[in-house]
Amino acid sequence: MLPSGTLLFTVDGTPNRGGVAVWVNRMLARDVQLLGVSKVPKGMESIWLRVKGHALNMGGRSLLIAACYAAPQGSVQYNDHAGRRRTDTVDRVFGRLRALLRRYVRPCDEILILGDLNARVASLSDIPDLQADAELEAAAGVSIGGNGLIQGMPSRRSKDPSSNPFGQGLVELCRETELIIMNGRVPGDMEGEFTFYHAHGLACSMIDLFVCTPALFSRASHLQVLGIPIAIEGPKVGSRLSDHCPVSLTLDVGLGGTRRGGNTGSSRLGKREWERYTRLFEVEDAAVVQKIDEAVSQLGHGLNSTEVVTVICRALKKAIDATFRLERGQGSIPSAGRTDKDAPWWTHECAEAREAMFAQKALMRANGLLGDQDARAEFSRLRTKYQRLRREAKDKFRVMHFEGVIEECRGDPRALWGRLNGRFSQGCPITDVNSWGAYFNALFNGEVNAFNEVSADTILSTINGVPHGRGRGWVRATGDRVARVTAAAALNVPFTLAEVIAALKSLRNNKSGGLDRVPAECFKCATREVEGRRMFVLAPYLLKLLEHIRSTGDYPVQFEVSALTPIHKKGDVMEKGNYRGLAVGGVLSKLYAFMLEHRLSRWGELVGARSPYQGGFRRKRGTCHNLFLLRHLTDKHKGGRDAVDPLFVCQIDFEKAFDKVPRDLLWLRLEERGVHGAMLEALKTCYNKVMMRVRVDGVTGDPFESSQGVKQGCPLSPTLYGIFGEGFADYVDAKDKWLPDAMRAKQQTPHADGRRIPLELYADDLSLFATTHRRLIVLLADLREWCEAFGMRVNVRKCELMVFHPRANIREAFAALCPVVWTSIEGNARVPMVIPWVQRARYLGLHFGPGTPFVSCTEELLTSGRRAMFSLQRKLKRLGLLVPAVAVKCFDVQVRSILSYGVQVWGPDVVLKLMTDCENSARYFDRSLRDPMVQLQREFLREIAGVKVSPDKLLFKEFNQRPLHVFWLELFLRFWNDLVKQKDTVYHQTLRGEIRSALSTEHYDGWGSKVLKILKMLGTDLTALGGELDLNARVERIAGTELNVSALTKKFADRMDADWEDRSLEDDPRLFNPVDPVPGVGVKMCRYKNWMGDPVDRGYITQRQHVNLMRFRLCVWGIEANRPRGRQRVARVCPMCAVQGSPGRVEDEKHILIECPAYDDLRDKIWESGVPRDADMIAVMGMENQALLASVITSMRSRRIAQTGFII
Repeated sequence: MLPSGTLLFTVDGTPNRGGVAVWVNRMLARDVQLLGVSKVPKGMESIWLRVKGHALNMGGRSLLIAACYAAPQGSVQYNDHAGRRRTDTVDRVFGRLRALLRRYVRPCDEILILGDLNARVASLSDIPDLQADAELEAAAGVSIGGNGLIQGMPSRRSKDPSSNPFGQGLVELCRETELIIMNGRVPGDMEGEFTFYHAHGLACSMIDLFVCTPALFSRASHLQVLGIPIAIEGPKVGSRLSDHCPVSLTLDVGLGGTRRGGNTGSSRLGKREWERYTRLFEVEDAAVVQKIDEAVSQLGHGLNSTEVVTVICRALKKAIDATFRLERGQGSIPSAGRTDKDAPWWTHECAEAREAMFAQKALMRANGLLGDQDARAEFSRLRTKYQRLRREAKDKFRVMHFEGVIEECRGDPRALWGRLNGRFSQGCPITDVNSWGAYFNALFNGEVNAFNEVSADTILSTINGVPHGRGRGWVRATGDRVARVTAAAALNVPFTLAEVIAALKSLRNNKSGGLDRVPAECFKCATREVEGRRMFVLAPYLLKLLEHIRSTGDYPVQFEVSALTPIHKKGDVMEKGNYRGLAVGGVLSKLYAFMLEHRLSRWGELVGARSPYQGGFRRKRGTCHNLFLLRHLTDKHKGGRDAVDPLFVCQIDFEKAFDKVPRDLLWLRLEERGVHGAMLEALKTCYNKVMMRVRVDGVTGDPFESSQGVKQGCPLSPTLYGIFGEGFADYVDAKDKWLPDAMRAKQQTPHADGRRIPLELYADDLSLFATTHRRLIVLLADLREWCEAFGMRVNVRKCELMVFHPRANIREAFAALCPVVWTSIEGNARVPMVIPWVQRARYLGLHFGPGTPFVSCTEELLTSGRRAMFSLQRKLKRLGLLVPAVAVKCFDVQVRSILSYGVQVWGPDVVLKLMTDCENSARYFDRSLRDPMVQLQREFLREIAGVKVSPDKLLFKEFNQRPLHVFWLELFLRFWNDLVKQKDTVYHQTLRGEIRSALSTEHYDGWGSKVLKILKMLGTDLTALGGELDLNARVERIAGTELNVSALTKKFADRMDADWEDRSLEDDPRLFNPVDPVPGVGVKMCRYKNWMGDPVDRGYITQRQHVNLMRFRLCVWGIEANRPRGRQRVARVCPMCAVQGSPGRVEDEKHILIECPAYDDLRDKIWESGVPRDADMIAVMGMENQALLASVITSMRSRRIAQTGFII
């Protein structure tokens, strides 16, 4: 019996159990849409409904509801046709749920999944590892994306302590799609009450669950598990009516107002306005250049640098405002009708259709035909045509525009992600700018880390070979320091025009202009063509200004002030400690910092002033170099020649490293390195007075001064901190050099081809290496001395310690018997804390551990890549950009970058496994699809093509893609060449060590061994080089050999494409019947190669027509030739021919497009476009007007569906 005032939606279960029913209030009946149902044979029973956005008070967003029932995992409903129990039940159930989500979810939907899922989730975390995401984003330079609301989500509790495979499957689904389990989180059920009680009291569990999006979670006001009702009549009076408790959820969504509202499902991508800045300087005697010239000419003769900077910024800001105001049709230029300035998508066809529509309306008024049906029908036709042309013009412009955006953001995935986010990006939830100002003021000026300048001097003296020097003993050092000081004289020469131009090119577009609000584009785009050369108009004036600042110390006041923006790192978004401040100065101050940094970095590399163990923020070095060194050391001690010795790895985390650098000791360290004179004074001047103004959501707070640390966001900061932090590495090397081995145990240090590697650095990330516990304690003692002298603190809670050895019992013994203690400063007290031993850790975004191979890091990368793919799909759908021209490029920039992060280090394992598996069968493509990452790539391509299932070879061929292995091979072969070129670096010696181990140890299974095996299988056997020489000479020769990456990659790619070269594909597709069939080569490949041809540039095609064309080309239309029903192929005749009364022929793609008489009128459009009537199939499919072809194919499909009733 239905509750009054409700509607009922049901899906039947089995006769004994199951089934789902949903009651809906009749007040919402007009706004509730039944999307579909799913029954048991496909995984679970579910009903999918959508409550339209205008019916709810959720900012126009719709509510997608999925009411589900999943039978218990051991249910006979999951057995196969033979009655055998399936082993893939979890994958079937939750794979089906993923597929339904992809089918029904729209960009503007909030999601609510509810029901008896028989998923016991216990306290398993359903929130992605946001800290791992943040580290991966920072290391890879790629945004994983995701919903900002998920950050800071409260932890979930559960009284049910047990989990099951269904629960683990649900949690995995939530982590991938950023959904949240509400049970145990919402008021009323904060403990996670039981929802199921066994009829005989044998067990109880929590299996009736609510799952939603983070935005919908914020609207959940109450969730309550009610008592099981008792029967009050009938034969079971007094018995429980069910073994499940009713669960009630209350959402604060209210009822919407008017039906029409803002469209939140799309976002306009603004025009790339930086291109307009070039117009400021198009005229030879531009007024803005004259003003800048006049001001700079008076520099030092009536005007100081502060006044000149003010003139420059005001002149540029005024010119920008005037230019953009005029272009928007304001000011003195009137706006007359629609033009390409206020509607850049406007086309000539739109204008003609608009005029025709208005002309028809005027004619109807003039002749009194406003009520005439024929006249109204003609007007309706013209209006529909105009609206269609306008819509298509907008879509085409958006796609073409975003292709340009992708090119503009090439090499900067973060910028592309920001453009995709547009106005939907999450702002800072803490909007009180004054509270932020107080927080950062306390951070920069509150507690100052204690440091000891006398001890720092002693350490610097030790570094320079004066271990017992007092005072500034390092000043009297000879040898290397004298050479550094002599070379540093080049830092003090005047700036050159070339340096200004190089710094201008380093500025990035689409970045904040700081408090001056003059963007970098203003300076970069101030160019003029002179005799075919691009000249920077403002460069001479900037040279004079910046050289004046450097040489005189006349530092502009504007350079002292930076806008400080809170950037969330990880954890609770409402906790200020989880943010870091990004200081954004004006463009001119950034330009000045770039010039100083370029000089300092170039000098540091030239004279060897930088530590060999530092890989962060240095030219030709990156995270992959540090990861490569880490893998080399850990592999050797897990199974190489050095496996008899353990390897201790201690990862050190510094507390607020950049923010707590004592500036006096920073200058001391720079001077010790050799920096002196004008350069040192210029650097000090940058920090004489550092003012900050917090800016949140466009609101700027009061200024305050920062007295410690380096400015995060300043181009100089990474280099300054790098030189400062490398003092510890220099200190360790110096003590090992000057002190006896009995004190240092320096022989107990791991090595790479004979070179000791005591540690490695990446900016402020420090890893210590030792082969004995004693040596590790020595290194930690050195670190304590350096920290106490230079005012740095170690965050012991975030430090990790591991030991690598082939035998697990030895690893366990070290962890149990060798505690490592660090004395931490808590307030004014010293507290001894034990650094925890871990079995798996994360370094520069990759996970590794002693019990698993290094390649196991791909598991976390796959999870992050899947989340990034889902997020990318949502954004592209929202923007109407899920078309191949844009989507494939976005996938390469965003998702492929995540899946391929660190592939230079772990890639050889994956590629070698593929090649080994294919050594006998040579089916490279088919084998590569077993890789979960390639499966993710295939899933994205299917989404673009609009197909659920398709022949994989056709799918990749259509998008001109290959499995990721080809890209991975190219990356790690190029990395080999990079290592070969980096002579005299620790990374080149690590390469030598890998080669030496591969040549001298038969069973060594490290990076070098795998790369050499891959090269041998590709026909380049480097191990044969110098076979007559001794081991050292062979290592030297192989380590100096550069690879022909292009040729090797092409050879590997050809193996991927080998099936397309099979001779059977040259036959007529209708006669395809190979005598010796090759597995994986079928008739659809033959039809694609002979009928469809290679994909051509299609230009813009509407989404619906593009999907139809794509499905036609991929041979996945449900036509007779593609329906294997046990009939002979000759019997699969065309139903449309029967409608026409024509003799039936086999219905395949060629028959539909060229032969079937039922489509003659549609086919005439193709002949009228210039395609010869006797053209073959491949010529028609390759016709120039692909939009027309897609339109004709779409019409053919619609006609067939209408006349036969079969959806294809």
